[in-house]
Amino acid sequence: MKTNLLILIITSFFMLITKVNAQDYAGSNACKTCHSAKHSDWLTSGHPYKIQKLENGQAPVYPLLSSHKVVGPDVDYILKPGVPQPPKGYTWDQVGWVVGGFHSNARFLDKEGYRIIGDSAQYNLISNKWVAYEGTTPGKASYSYSCYKCHTTGASPVKNAEFQAYPGIEGSWVEQGIGCEGCHGPAKAHTTNITIKPTKNGYESCNNCHARDRGESFAWNERVEWRAQTVGGISTGFIRHREQGDMMGASKHAAVGFTCATCHEPHKSVYYENGGLKSTVSCESCHQNKEIPGHGLAQAQCVDCHMPFAAKNGDVKTFIVSEQSAHFWNIITDPVTMFGNLDTISGFKFIKKDGSGMSGLTLDYTCVQCHTDKDVNWASQYAKNIHAGITSVAQNSEIPSAYTLGQNYPNPFNPSTTINFSVPKSGRVTLNIYSITGELVETLVDNEMNAGRHSVEFNAGNISSGIYIYSISASNFKFSRKMMLVK
Repeated sequence: MKTNLLILIITSFFMLITKVNAQDYAGSNACKTCHSAKHSDWLTSGHPYKIQKLENGQAPVYPLLSSHKVVGPDVDYILKPGVPQPPKGYTWDQVGWVVGGFHSNARFLDKEGYRIIGDSAQYNLISNKWVAYEGTTPGKASYSYSCYKCHTTGASPVKNAEFQAYPGIEGSWVEQGIGCEGCHGPAKAHTTNITIKPTKNGYESCNNCHARDRGESFAWNERVEWRAQTVGGISTGFIRHREQGDMMGASKHAAVGFTCATCHEPHKSVYYENGGLKSTVSCESCHQNKEIPGHGLAQAQCVDCHMPFAAKNGDVKTFIVSEQSAHFWNIITDPVTMFGNLDTISGFKFIKKDGSGMSGLTLDYTCVQCHTDKDVNWASQYAKNIHAGITSVAQNSEIPSAYTLGQNYPNPFNPSTTINFSVPKSGRVTLNIYSITGELVETLVDNEMNAGRHSVEFNAGNISSGIYIYSISASNFKFSRKMMLVK
């Protein structure tokens, strides 16, 4: 009897705390009044869609965005947010929440808050495929605080009165998705007195979710976990998702005081090129004279080599190309593969650290992703001096196998930039520059061109700063990219 009374008192106490904490939150819509621009940017970022509750049997709703992803000769796809249908065996009337669906994958909770598991219970966006989630046997499992604390705002392991209706959810939350207060802190007091500022933790705020279990007593605390996988019969592996903060912590960028916000505009999307990387900051801002003109099939950017797709959440495209960028920046130029760059701790595998606590990626990620017919031994002979005079490691005399339109370089630019494109057969090629509203600014190319790789320079000395679209049309190939002019 005393034990039951004690449990009741403790439960009531924590429910009271949860209620008080909930009252400290104003909700993201309250921020819109004064911070309308930031609020609009946030609405088209991935944060609001970490989880969304479905009402009246309606399908989940996402921003109308798309992004063309190209890595080397074998990876070329269009990424779009959204889920085409409910999981196998369910209708939207039977689904309570969708977890994700913005850029990587989508998982689902039923009306009682239980995770839907089994065959075809997860949808992977980069491959447009339904896959098994936690085995192929249909069923359901609880939704724990350790998961939803990074999908919601004001998450608590304690179940409040509202969440009593959802036995599958361990506790409760204040707002679905990562709202304004998920990063800035509770702001109810700020809405009534603007001199009372909510606490903003900057880099550490990002690390609450983008560094796996930071501060916890797990083997992977402040380590970058790597998981083995077999893809197409090939033994390989990728970095576990949500490790960006731990990768950065093992980099020179963190050592000199960089934070996530040094390069990122956290209110905007990175996956859909919506300004998530600050236009005022680029790799060249600090690392000058590191360009390699003519590198590869199209003009390579710094991030292509220094931030390759080596981290996996939902799916992979090839045995060496996944979906999320690495955040080490350092490239290990010795001829070792990923398997030679691992430590095993408590049965888990992690990317190695050197004596200074620094890490990096091997050349199979950074070079072989594009040079798919090569290996790390070949790559090492070029990589050690890649910024010391080598201008190309590809045989540019070869006829390309596909149409391509490379990202302009540099980008942002002022006042000129170079655009690279490839055509596998002779024919008429048109390359136009448009304003963001669709007005034709300039025609750079409009004539017959031989098969091969081509470059053209665009000088924007007579137009104003802003975002512009450049678009190519050749045979049945039509494609566009964005670029930014900053004066």
